[in-house]
Formats: sequence, C-alpha cells, structure tokens
Amino acid sequence: MIFERIKALARHTAVYGMGDILGKGIGVVLIPLYARLLTPSENGVMSLAFAFIGFSAVVYSLGINPALIRFLSGDGEEADRQSRFSTAYWTLLLLGSVLSTGIWLCSGQLAELFLNSEAEAYTDIFRLIAVIVFLDTLSEPLFTLCRARQRSGRYAVVRFTQHTLQLGLTIYLIASLDYGVRAIFWTNVVSSAFALLILLPSGVQQLRFIFEGSRLREMLAFGLPFVPSSFALLVINLSDRFLLKFFLGLESVGAFTVVYKICLPMLLIVRVFRAAWAPAILAIEDRSESLEVVRRVTTYFVMCGAFLFLLVSTFGREFILLIAGAEAHHYLPARPIIPLITLAFLFSGIYIILTAGVYVEGRSRALPLVVGSGAAINFGLNLLLIPKLGLVGAAWSTLVAYALMSLLLFLYTRRFYPVEYEFRRLLKIAVAALVVHLGVSSYLDVSTVQGVVARLIILMVFPLILWGWRFFDHREWTHLKSFFNTSHK
Repeated sequence: MIFERIKALARHTAVYGMGDILGKGIGVVLIPLYARLLTPSENGVMSLAFAFIGFSAVVYSLGINPALIRFLSGDGEEADRQSRFSTAYWTLLLLGSVLSTGIWLCSGQLAELFLNSEAEAYTDIFRLIAVIVFLDTLSEPLFTLCRARQRSGRYAVVRFTQHTLQLGLTIYLIASLDYGVRAIFWTNVVSSAFALLILLPSGVQQLRFIFEGSRLREMLAFGLPFVPSSFALLVINLSDRFLLKFFLGLESVGAFTVVYKICLPMLLIVRVFRAAWAPAILAIEDRSESLEVVRRVTTYFVMCGAFLFLLVSTFGREFILLIAGAEAHHYLPARPIIPLITLAFLFSGIYIILTAGVYVEGRSRALPLVVGSGAAINFGLNLLLIPKLGLVGAAWSTLVAYALMSLLLFLYTRRFYPVEYEFRRLLKIAVAALVVHLGVSSYLDVSTVQGVVARLIILMVFPLILWGWRFFDHREWTHLKSFFNTSHK
C-alpha cells in the first residue's frame, strides 16, 4: 500500500511536470535569447522587476491558496467547498483590485525606487506588472482547485499551453520585432489572461454569491502564517538581486540571473513536486501510513536530487557556452554559483517534504519563525559576503539559508509528526555524491571532448556506488520497476 501511495504521488508529480517542466523546459530556449539579444543591464532590469512581482504576489494572496489546499483536499460536502472557495475568491478579487490600482498610480515612483536613474524609461513596465499580478491572483485559486481535487491533467494542460504561448510570443517580440525587455512583460500579460480565461469555467462551477466571515477567519488562521514565510522565502531567493545591484551594479545582476537559470532543472522538479505533495499527503487518512510515505519519499527524492545536482554542476561550463555563445564571456565568471544554487534548491525540496507534518496537523504558526530565521541569516550573509566574494557570496548565502530552514523545520515537526527517516541510506547518498563531485572537480575546466567524456564517466559512478552498497533491497527494486510498467495503471 505504501508503494501504491508513492506511485500515485509520482504519477501526479509527473503529470504536473508535463505542464510545468515541459512548458518551462521549452522556455529554457529563452535563456540564450536573453543572454544573446538582451544586454546584462536589461537582464538585470528583468530580474529586479520579477523580484517585485514575487513580493507583490505574496501580499495579494494573503496565504489563502495554501488554506484552500488544506480545506478543499480530501472528502467533504460540496456546499462547504463552494462556501470556502467563494469567500476566498471574492476576497482576493477585492484586494487585488485595490493593490493593482495602487501600483498603476504609483508606477513612476516604483520605477524610480527600484531602477534608480532609469526610472522614466521603465514606468510602463510597472503598469504591466500591476496587470500581471492581478490576473495571476485571480487564476491561482483556480489552479489550486485543480490541485486540491488532484485534477493534475487539467492543471498540466493549461500550464503547458500557457508557458508555450509565452515562449512563442517572447521569441517573436524580441527576435523579430526588437521589443527588448518589455516583450517579456507583455507576453506575461497575455499568458496570464489566457490561463484565467481557460480555468474560469471550472471556477464558476464552484463560485457562488457567498461571503462568510467565519470561513475567511478560519482560512486566514491557517494561511496568514504563510505570508511572512513566503516573504522570507523571497528574501532568500531574491534579495541578493537588490544587494548585488547596490554593491556591484546592474550588469552583475544580469550575469547572476542568467547563470542562475542554469539551475532551473532542480527548481522545476521541486515546484512540480510541491504541487502534488500536500494534496497527496492529506489524502492519506491513516497516520502511520502517511509517516511511512514521508519516510520513503524523502530517501527517493534526495537520491534523485543528488544525481541531478551532479549532472548540472558537472556540465555548468558547457551550459553557459551553449546558451550565451559569443556573449559567454559576460557569464562564465559566474559559473561557480551553479553547484551552490543547485544544492540550495535540493534543500528547498527537502523543506517541502518536511511541511507534510504542518499540513496534516494544521500547525503552520511556526513557519514564519523557521523561514524568518533562514531569511535573516541569508540577508546578513549577503551583506557580509557579497562585498568580499561577489556572486559566489550571494550563492553561499542562499545555500546556508535553505539548509538552516530544513534543519529547523525538521526539529519542529518531529515533536508532533515523528517520521523515522532513513538516515543511514541518506548518508550513503551524501557520501556517494561527494565522492563523485570531488572526482569531476579536476576536469571542470577541461572543455575538450576528452574532458567532457571523462566527467560523464565519473558521473555514472554515482549509481554504481549505490548499487555496490546495496542501496535498494529486492522488494524495492520490484516496486520501483513497476512504476515504469505500463500494465500497472
């Protein structure tokens, strides 16, 4: 039964991945477009503007979407679902209207605040941001509804189409019409509007002219602690952009942003896993079964994440040369951040797994303290390390923050959700990954065919080490092979 649960989780994660990973995987095509057709300064403008979008989205949401996941997942009365969803949606509609109006009216001042001397040239971008965040605020509850009901197929199709539409329009506007950095925001408006229009009919089925204050208070009681937590996560992920701009200039932000995107494979895996994780764990009624699922999933996730970390880190130089071409000299100095950021994303995935106890037990109040601690150490280390180490200092700050968050959430949740993690197997993964990483390190600057082949051979040592250490027993091999057996539906 445990492996059937894990198999269902893997299936939903894979389907979510068809929308997010395939859609954004196609969007990887945009990285060389940005690197070759936009200047490092324009990439810096894009990065800072999207950082503002990220912080704005947290304020718009009020933590209601995580609350909808908790209260709409599993079995329940339809009238109760409609009441909760309607109350949440009308709240978000009203709040989003007010906040977007404010951003539109203050677009000039915001451009000056975030982009300094280039403010007047980018006022229109902040007006587009007001529209983007408003549209996303209205569509996210509809995506959340798909997740809560585990309708991963619908979620995936809409996400994939949305990202593909955004990709095509961006290429056309930048490469053909020379719209520059503004094309990115115009295409976001179009793709966000598309997602809202496509999902709106399913939302209308649940939406009623109902607003219940008691329901809103209940959702906010669970969801509001996610707001400071989300803010703190954004501080970890995005504050370094502003500090890099302050200490090193806009071009350094652009270089950091482009190379940072090489680490996207790990981040995308974490994101699609997060989409499936909470609904899957909440659907398990038996507590001991849910504990065992978390235990096994942790081991398998770390194993797969460790291999992906090795893959991205091993060929970071080649990825930069591939995406930047003749402009690679702008971005190669930032290559050392790749293993650090990729490992940070792996820890963020571990953090997502640890939230299982938070969702199951409804104990979200400690999240602001946990994530806030990570944000505080991140910001402090950024101030300390960026002036001394530059881009590498920002990467180290991100890694330390996520590692600390994972440790604190582990210590917190084990008191009321005691998962017996497989520490011996996790140690085997860590040691094997370290051995392989040290092995490829001496070949990282060798870009010849022989050097690439040598790194590839050393990379393949990772699964061989685990096999030699008898990482899987016979029963596990049988179940894992069944994941790929089409006769098992």
